[in-house]
Amino acid sequence: MRTLAAAAAVLAVSAQAAGAQVFTPTYLAPRVSSDLGVYVSDGPGDLAVEGIWRRALAGGSGIGLRAGFADADGGSALLLGIDYRNPLSLAGTAPLDLALTLGAQGALGDLDAIGAQVGLSIGYTFNTPEVTVTPYVHPRLAFVNVDTGNGDDESEIDPRADLGIDVGFAPNLSLRFGANLGDGADWGIGLAWRTR
Repeated sequence: MRTLAAAAAVLAVSAQAAGAQVFTPTYLAPRVSSDLGVYVSDGPGDLAVEGIWRRALAGGSGIGLRAGFADADGGSALLLGIDYRNPLSLAGTAPLDLALTLGAQGALGDLDAIGAQVGLSIGYTFNTPEVTVTPYVHPRLAFVNVDTGNGDDESEIDPRADLGIDVGFAPNLSLRFGANLGDGADWGIGLAWRTR
């Protein structure tokens, strides 16, 4: 938890705020996994490409680091982020899988922006011998800091949500798709190689 707080503080201090959407799709189904993936989405701006590395931690939680580039506002931006996922066991929720999620993301370059979010991923995994399918919904609350273009920063808190699906196939591959129901990128898709 201290690592997540330190990374969020570094992003907040190092990034200058600018007017744009901050978050790309989260791709955070409730089940934690260790994997490395490449993802394409339509935001922020016209197109974003990210690599996301995730690692399952002792105790069942997981942490992820993400880095990539976005074609935004007629220029380019470096995207950096971190996420944390902690599965929850709550009475009366079976057979649903639940996970508390935290994240921070920043953009540096022609587009500068920072943001942080907290949410709840809710889904269910369907298993067959050849494939696993996990549809999920991921509502969250996001804090976003933007530049209005006249030297003033604006901060706001926005409700956001993703609908997503993870499809595990082959021995170690997962296809992931996310569609945004709120502000931010409208869609994203990626392929991840499971390392465990």
